[in-house]
Amino acid sequence: MALLSPEECQVDACILGTGLTESIAAAALARLGRRVLHMDREGSYGGNWRALSLLDLEAWAGFEEEPELLAGGDFRILPPQAWHSLHALFEPRGLVAPAFRPAPRKPVPPTPEPPAVPLPEEATAGGLRAVPLETKPPPSCYLSMDFAWDPFGTWDKAELNEKKEALRRSSNQFSVDLVPRLLFGRSETVDVLVESGVARYLEFQGLKSAKILTTTGLAAVPLTKSEIFQDAHLKLPEKRALMRFITSMAPFVGSLAFQSAAQLGVDQAQKISGPSDLQSTAPEGTDLEEPWHQFLERHKLSERLQDFLTYAICLWDWAPKATLPDAHQGWPALSCADGLKRMGYFVSSLGLYGRGTGMPLLYPMYGVSEIAQGFTRMCALHRGVYALRTYASHILLSSRQEDDTADASTSDPAWRVAGIVTQRGEVVHARSVLSSCDHMTQEGADVTTGQDSTAICRRMTVLLDCPLLGEEGVNLCVVPPSSMEPPLGNVVQVLQLDWSTGTCPHGHNLVHLSQAWLGPETPGTNAFSDLQRVLSSLLALCGGEKHCLFRCSYVHRQRSLCRWRQDSPDGEALAACSGDTRGGLCMVSDPTAVPQLLAADEVTEARRFFAAAPGADGEVPSADDFLRKPTHVAEEEKGNAMEELECFNAQMQEAADAPSAANSALLAATAEQPTSELVVDGGHEEKQVGAPQSAACLCQKEKK
Repeated sequence: MALLSPEECQVDACILGTGLTESIAAAALARLGRRVLHMDREGSYGGNWRALSLLDLEAWAGFEEEPELLAGGDFRILPPQAWHSLHALFEPRGLVAPAFRPAPRKPVPPTPEPPAVPLPEEATAGGLRAVPLETKPPPSCYLSMDFAWDPFGTWDKAELNEKKEALRRSSNQFSVDLVPRLLFGRSETVDVLVESGVARYLEFQGLKSAKILTTTGLAAVPLTKSEIFQDAHLKLPEKRALMRFITSMAPFVGSLAFQSAAQLGVDQAQKISGPSDLQSTAPEGTDLEEPWHQFLERHKLSERLQDFLTYAICLWDWAPKATLPDAHQGWPALSCADGLKRMGYFVSSLGLYGRGTGMPLLYPMYGVSEIAQGFTRMCALHRGVYALRTYASHILLSSRQEDDTADASTSDPAWRVAGIVTQRGEVVHARSVLSSCDHMTQEGADVTTGQDSTAICRRMTVLLDCPLLGEEGVNLCVVPPSSMEPPLGNVVQVLQLDWSTGTCPHGHNLVHLSQAWLGPETPGTNAFSDLQRVLSSLLALCGGEKHCLFRCSYVHRQRSLCRWRQDSPDGEALAACSGDTRGGLCMVSDPTAVPQLLAADEVTEARRFFAAAPGADGEVPSADDFLRKPTHVAEEEKGNAMEELECFNAQMQEAADAPSAANSALLAATAEQPTSELVVDGGHEEKQVGAPQSAACLCQKEKK
């Protein structure tokens, strides 16, 4: 049965997958007036960026609760979900035998595939080539999922069952990000959210504190000038060295936190620019290719301050080479140029949003998937068509010889995208296709090659009934390798989200731990051992392991964008379409494994597809048209800004007039009160109490 109408099958762009990058590109094209068809094989939005409820998280991680065998008692107290597993696990031994014997676990039968729909004749009309695609979901970018209640075994079974049932009843109050992301206040993503108006659909919470775990416990990272001088952990020479370093870097990084209100005025965000050009603003004599840790040592910063800047401010994901075994010498190294740029993003974001000078990083309420859904709303408002539970069974290609619009005098690609065919047999004609890895895999292609050389991220999500980092709110903690004994394999980042972020029920805290890794795993070791050690250390500081209710661990690995067979004619045609911007096929990367907690190149990828997506007339859009703010919205914001400026000027004028007005009121009040004065006459003092006198009379008497 067809879901799409004939009009909906004639589009300018067909976008497969509802992840963040795909949603941004769909909104940009729809706002420009392009006809957009946006589809996803799942029944919900988000793709690999989605946020899960508690029950969905258990199912996603493959958690199955084993039924408990009771020695006597009423079996009706078993939970309903236990009966299916109970019948699958045991079978009667005989008609009269009172006992049961275990039977082998029966595998859950797979969901039957819908019957294949024959390829319509329309798909190959006009010389089009229909390349078959895999209809089954490919291997995910998330591996080795594991879910466990009470991972430390500290809860009583009865109490744990009661707690589990209470949390499962509140399953929809959970919004667990598979890839949690923080946004710098001054970043391209935030600029696009504000410029496009999508920020009106969203709410954010600011980072409350940044901490670092040391051998002596948790230490707060000072973010402003006042915090540096008030820090009790730093010694006076360290404070002076840090202030000298920040002052020398000020021309490049810039920050609201180190400037006074008189210098800034009303429009704070536009007074301070972000990180500027390193070649022109870096301190004289700075070697931008110099390793970051050597650059910090030359500025006479202690090891503690180096850890503060490298891991908590720059949020660097890799330990220095000097601390790594020989087998890990291929890990990325932080250069002076990258370090200054990262520090610039952090410091220049201080004070942009929220009260005070904090909040350099923002977290979207209910998770990063809300950002993707905000862009899908914008696309739908501009007549974009959405089709869930829909995927492509074939991709249609047209050769240059068969394309009437091709110019023989130019170097047009040999093949161009012409559309797709859905699993229901609907033929969608499109001039460009944007696809995630979940929707574009050629039939028979091996997409697992080359995976060992890519960086991965080990992730662990835990639920606690108390704050892990000492205080409520959005808090960030970094754990350098040297802070634990024996040292960690790499730095660990910890993000704490409390119930006020909308990610978990009231009174609970959701904590994301992550660690980047590159290269083969060490034989005989648990991949999550470092994360487990960090979790245990932090739990020891907040009351013990009993506060941990559940733990979900998994590996995040980006997949290759080459989703076709290089040795086949169809694969060569797909490679030609993808390798040229005029070919019309663009593949979207999975969520980045590194950086672990920061938004990466999603907006850049969306811009690239937007600039290469032609309309019905064959013209590609201008880069300035990417999510450009509508004229009426710009005029409205300009009017609001003028009103705020006028209000500010009025307040300043009132403040300037207040002293003179207060003096006049005081003088008038004094003149209206009954006066008592001493009149000296001939050496005799006589006290006269009279009626109120005018200010002029008082002045005359004062002269006398």
